[in-house]
Amino acid sequence: MGETGSALYALIFLLATVAFVPASPLTAIAGFLYGPVGGTLLVSPVGMASATIAFVMGRTFLRPFVLRRLATRPRQAAIDRALARDGFRIVLLLRLASIVPFAPLSYALGASRISARNFLLASWLGLLPGTFLYVYLGSLVSSVSDILSGEATAGSATHVLTGVGSAAAVLALLSIAHCARKAANQSIEKELKHE
Repeated sequence: MGETGSALYALIFLLATVAFVPASPLTAIAGFLYGPVGGTLLVSPVGMASATIAFVMGRTFLRPFVLRRLATRPRQAAIDRALARDGFRIVLLLRLASIVPFAPLSYALGASRISARNFLLASWLGLLPGTFLYVYLGSLVSSVSDILSGEATAGSATHVLTGVGSAAAVLALLSIAHCARKAANQSIEKELKHE
């Protein structure tokens, strides 16, 4: 369907991912339909548009809810402060690791104090390797049913991604823990000074 087909696919991807449909199979389908390069060039900007929409919704509609929760949970407040201070690195690692699903992470980060610039840049860089891998895997299958059944993810490339993702997950968790601990300690020290 040419450009019309690409636009239709982009619209479906955008609406589906904002509505919490997993992005991985949709990304692989782009590889099946458009090949590794064309699929990546299509999914990368559309995926970022989806992440941006979820981020903005989290920043506007969900932020009051998050502020109420932070007021009663000092640990979550410390994580929020860590995201404000070291958000780029944390988001980059979370996106590389894929330990939190695509849409929920975007909504949650929108409700945090991370800057929009750091969110967008770290998300784009962190999502790009996984996007290319899933598009590439999708380009290797002979039918969409292979993707939907999970058969498209077998192979050594998936093992490499799993290893890289696991390492990034550990780094993300360590970074979050370190930043949150540091922010919590600073808050406690500040409170003790005011007493």
